[in-house]
Amino acid sequence: MSTDVLIITGEVSGDLHAAPVVAEMSRRNPNITFWGTGGPRMREAGVNLLADIKDMAVMGFSDLPKILPRLSRLRKKILKEAGSRCTGLVILVDYPGFNLNLARSLKRLNDPPKILYYIAPQVWAWRSGRIRLIRRVIDQMAVIFPFEEGIFRKAGVPVEFVGHPLLDELREYLDDERFSSGSEVQPLLALLPGSRIQEIKSHLPVMLEAVRRLKERFDGLQVGVGCADSIEVDLYKSIIAEQRRIELYKDSRLLLSKAAAAVVCSGTATLEAALLGVPQVVVYRTSLLNYFLAQRFVRLDNIALVNVTAGRQIVTELIQSNLTPVNLASEIEALLCDNEKQRAMKEAYRAVRQELGVGGAAGKVARMALGMITSSCDEGEM
Repeated sequence: MSTDVLIITGEVSGDLHAAPVVAEMSRRNPNITFWGTGGPRMREAGVNLLADIKDMAVMGFSDLPKILPRLSRLRKKILKEAGSRCTGLVILVDYPGFNLNLARSLKRLNDPPKILYYIAPQVWAWRSGRIRLIRRVIDQMAVIFPFEEGIFRKAGVPVEFVGHPLLDELREYLDDERFSSGSEVQPLLALLPGSRIQEIKSHLPVMLEAVRRLKERFDGLQVGVGCADSIEVDLYKSIIAEQRRIELYKDSRLLLSKAAAAVVCSGTATLEAALLGVPQVVVYRTSLLNYFLAQRFVRLDNIALVNVTAGRQIVTELIQSNLTPVNLASEIEALLCDNEKQRAMKEAYRAVRQELGVGGAAGKVARMALGMITSSCDEGEM
């Protein structure tokens, strides 16, 4: 008998992390039918998509008025479909603003499904009050940072630490020799401006101006720009314009694996650079409104996930007004020339790598999900 599973994500990283879970569940139980929202990887994994992540991206608080009506219509569409399909399990992946609201509505259905949440809302950074809602509407949490397990368990939420999915996703790129201070790497600077249009428009011009300044000293410097799957390559080309010796990489992880240093937009990519042993400086700039609101609500000393995981600042963060071509060029120069800075950063990366678990996240989440399906079926037969 076919089993119906709804899986929801609204961001590029969620698409990356969710697709292996779908593939693993399908391998273990070919009779599962998946539907929901996602991107190209989830579509390739066999998910029937009601909406694509490119239509769901939210760039800070100021984007909400524009996108809320669209998301409201999507939520109603999902609820109607879930009711008619008798969906037995829902897997929510990150994207908390939408997903927690959807979970609350799903639990109000006549025959509510079991709900598994993979990649938890960052209640340790802001909106800690969400834990009360999570306790009411989420049946099981699968968290990817070890410190999250204690937070949710203390709040009475069923939770399991599954490890970080990047440990598996980066396996083909990982090379332990890169963590050795004596390893030789190609003289290539990686620029990762972000996965959203506004991030790219905000960060890439500053990165390129910093590179222009650096090339006055580093004549042979090669530069690669990592491109997001969801963004048309023409946007990158229009910003790069006439600058030479700059190569576009559709596979940003391949770019990082070859790089001597990197400038990385704050997000999951900071952990990717750390796991690949690449010295980095983290950048982020948003609108004044978004920055003002973030200052009021976010409860973190550092915003880069690599620093949050380490519990201290191990890489420099250039945020908002501190992100200037002069400051960035200075930080990049230090990454390329200061061997002691490189050594200390790579040593700190080792501890971050150990904190993130031993791999196998997709398999663990698949096991949890299949167990919830079996449990739901058993309850239905009673």
